[in-house]
Amino acid sequence: MPADALTARPALRVGVVGGGVSGLVAARELSLAGAEVLVCEAAERLGGRVESAELAGRRVDIGAEAFATRGGHVAELLRELGIAERAATPAPLGSWLVSAVDGAAAPLPPAGTLGIPAAPLSSATRRVLGLRGALRAAVEPLLPARVGRGSTTIAELVRARSGAAVLDRLVRPVALGVYSAPPERLPLSVLPGLEAEVQRTGSLTRGARALRGRTSAAGGAVATLRGGMTELVTALERAVREAGAEIRTGVPVAALDRTESGIALLGDAGEVHARVDAVVLAVPESVARAILGSPAECATESTVEVLVLALDRTHPTVASLVRAPRGTGALVSAAATGTGPAAGPAGAEGNATSPQIVAKALTHISRKWPHATHQDTELVRLSYGRDGAAPATIELDDDAALALALRDAAAILGAPLPREAVQGLARRTWQMPARGERTPVTPPAGVLLAGDWRSGAGFAAVIPAAQRTARELLTAHGVCAHTASAAPESAATPLDPSSERHPA
Repeated sequence: MPADALTARPALRVGVVGGGVSGLVAARELSLAGAEVLVCEAAERLGGRVESAELAGRRVDIGAEAFATRGGHVAELLRELGIAERAATPAPLGSWLVSAVDGAAAPLPPAGTLGIPAAPLSSATRRVLGLRGALRAAVEPLLPARVGRGSTTIAELVRARSGAAVLDRLVRPVALGVYSAPPERLPLSVLPGLEAEVQRTGSLTRGARALRGRTSAAGGAVATLRGGMTELVTALERAVREAGAEIRTGVPVAALDRTESGIALLGDAGEVHARVDAVVLAVPESVARAILGSPAECATESTVEVLVLALDRTHPTVASLVRAPRGTGALVSAAATGTGPAAGPAGAEGNATSPQIVAKALTHISRKWPHATHQDTELVRLSYGRDGAAPATIELDDDAALALALRDAAAILGAPLPREAVQGLARRTWQMPARGERTPVTPPAGVLLAGDWRSGAGFAAVIPAAQRTARELLTAHGVCAHTASAAPESAATPLDPSSERHPA
């Protein structure tokens, strides 16, 4: 027997609970380093909030639809997985902002992080904020550094330094679109580095601009995959299996039990799925708390619903949207602006009434992604659910949900959308991390936590965080991580409004 065989120690056994992107990325890192990995996913499919649906004869993303290119972490992973050539960039049309109250619509002005205006006196910013709001934002760099000091939430800091108009008409819709939570419930920690930049530059405007410049390309560059983001899940699953890991779907883990032989992964009936040396819990916060027996919290997740409409491109009203779209989509503000053009007919039948828009955001898929353009079908996607409240669509049947979606899309896009233009509807509800203060989750030794409730929203935050989690585990057990996809730590910044504002 070779001498090295006598001293070789058993491979590190790791259980990864959760088969979403975080879990699969962590599993791949661990497997490439030589660990024996078992992935347990409670659902019958992998991917978490990355999912597609069949609609009008094609597959469309009904979950996460894009990734921010900041940091290069996603692009590097795509290269390693051999699918980098599948990446596609959006049309340079920009996003719009539409008032839910008065229907006013305008292009979203150039902004720093979280919608804080980069050029307060520009015509685009004045159109959204009004002259008084723009002037108030413009004097922000002249305010003493002490103004806003001691703020604990995004809302407090923005209101103190930039004024109520910036908070309500720009920051609030962006926050609701990105986090499904109002800025009053967003601690400053959701924007790592913002406080430091404000202190360094002496200005929220300058600090937000600097933070945005460090963490994203100009314009908040984003990309997707030509076959949809499920291509990433398919490639990750293949890579994880090729690296030697085992993946089991339909296998929920209900609890962990530490014994002398390691940590047991227990099922709903107390059955032992496996015994491992360490565990990565890549699951939603509520599931992690249940598995660990941590105190239950009433608002760890909030519900959103995504609806995708397939519209007949030959219909006259739909054809007008193709010729003159409102950018790649829009965020909906709850504030009345009183500026900009009217949003147009609000009802599905074209009734010229003041729109009361319920959706929080719309993506004009066919205009945003040139590769998704089809000669017969125009795709529009709406997102519902904000401020911790259940989506207005949640209790509606398909007919009623379609009627609401048509009304909202008509108001946002500025054109009537009758039912006869509809070719199909796809809908899906998602649980998103809820922001706010609560008792922290403290895992026991040998258990690490992963997921967007830990890292921040979006692939650009989730992927490097999952890689770091895997390497932290390996380091703790004296195992060298593979180095092919080294991802430096980056701030978990919010997503650009034109990119990953829908569930990721």
